[in-house]
Amino acid sequence: MTTHTFTTTCAYFTAARYLRTVERVADKVYAPTGMKPAYSYIMLALEDEDGLSITALATRLGYDRTSLSRMVRQLAARHLVQLRTSGRKTLVELGPDSADFLVTANACLRDFAATTDRLLGPDKAAMTALLTSNNTKLGGFFND
Repeated sequence: MTTHTFTTTCAYFTAARYLRTVERVADKVYAPTGMKPAYSYIMLALEDEDGLSITALATRLGYDRTSLSRMVRQLAARHLVQLRTSGRKTLVELGPDSADFLVTANACLRDFAATTDRLLGPDKAAMTALLTSNNTKLGGFFND
């Protein structure tokens, strides 16, 4: 009989399992926004640099352009962002109803940091740095 160890040794399986768990934590923490956490991160990125193209925003956040475009359209429907055409680009800008959402999203971001600090302890900083580094390494796979 074969005994597989993928549940503890496979990068794909362990990362996906971790992601599912952290997603449940994030969903709970970001619930006050009324949207999935990804929408808050889009808004927070625009708070840092308003008027990004969909392509630039997708690259910055690591989403494929199609998914990001769909999410941005949902934000636009809530007047949280505005879409403006500039040549061949679609620019995403903070919308008229963004201020209150951003107050809530920033509070959720702080709460999520505190929650994960508490739950993960000193392992969090090293793990986050390692995930960031490994994501860069794996991203090179697509440049070959």
